[in-house]
Amino acid sequence: MTDSIELASSFAVCLVLSGVYIGFSFVAEPAGGQPFGHWLGIIGTLLMVSTETLYSLRKRVSWVKWAGPLRWWLSVHIFTGIVGPFLVLMHTGLQFRGLAGFTLALTALVTASGFVGRYFFTAIPHTMANAESTASELLAEIARVQTAIEALIPQRSAAVQMLVAADAQRPRARRDGVMLVLMRGWDDWQYRRRLRARVKSLEKSEKQQLSDVERMLERRRTLERQVRMLDGARKVMSWWHIAHVPMGLALFGSAAIHAIATFYYGAGLWPLLP
Repeated sequence: MTDSIELASSFAVCLVLSGVYIGFSFVAEPAGGQPFGHWLGIIGTLLMVSTETLYSLRKRVSWVKWAGPLRWWLSVHIFTGIVGPFLVLMHTGLQFRGLAGFTLALTALVTASGFVGRYFFTAIPHTMANAESTASELLAEIARVQTAIEALIPQRSAAVQMLVAADAQRPRARRDGVMLVLMRGWDDWQYRRRLRARVKSLEKSEKQQLSDVERMLERRRTLERQVRMLDGARKVMSWWHIAHVPMGLALFGSAAIHAIATFYYGAGLWPLLP
């Protein structure tokens, strides 16, 4: 899965589940007090537990490397981390009170933290095997891209050559690594907007000559930023783990108490049980 596919598939499943939930609500009450609602909560909780355990197990335990590439497990981690909390939300019947409401609030907090963590994670460049790239690897890739640009430029017009030279001399944001990570989305949008504006000013024939060069310029700029923010991204990820892990533990502790109390007070899972 690519990032876009795993997110799109997660939201598509949530959309289908919403349709099932709405359809069921016409014939019965789908809230947590009914068997259907209980199973929504159980399946959602199991998915959330798998979110917290399977990817970490695959990443840290060497003898489970046979289970598939780490990148695939990251995709599963993202998918279950979205669908699981959504099932728990359906399980509540949109009623937020007591311990169940507190557990749902923690679920929402941990899920939001997961999206933040994903943003920070993507700031760290990774290889196809999902190992973190080193600064030397990034610099070597920059050199390869630069060589490819230099090989193409003599074949392009003077206007295109001037655009490439201006891109190489563009001012860099004077931010430390952490701020480069936090402002990454804004900086990327600004760079692409300015590059598109310069490309737009070229003649039509020159634009056709520039498409491959434009991609290389964007790739070079991305690699340069990754080198600058590599240490900052790792630092931010370590801060995120410090906050995210205790929230996850609190969530599952609260969910365990909620489940134990539900069974203790006689809530059944099957329609025929008293």
